[in-house]
Amino acid sequence: MSDDLDSRPDIYPWLINVYVDEKFRGRSVCRNLMNTVKENAKKANLTELFLYTKHIGLYEKFGWEFVEEVKTFKEDSPIERLYRLEIK
Repeated sequence: MSDDLDSRPDIYPWLINVYVDEKFRGRSVCRNLMNTVKENAKKANLTELFLYTKHIGLYEKFGWEFVEEVKTFKEDSPIERLYRLEIK
């Protein structure tokens, strides 16, 4: 995605809409998704990806680095965490 956060139009590209249904959690689905994301980013010659989330501790497991807290467009979650993944 080229634009996902109005408060940070300087950031690109974005990983968006990642969700694992509760009945599939604990089965390495997220790990497999993150591995696939990284592989596809490499194939696309990307050097980094960004995402924002309210989760703490989840994406760090997969190499994402916390950058800062950011304002979102969401009424129920106006401040979330911005992460960056360096693609190597």
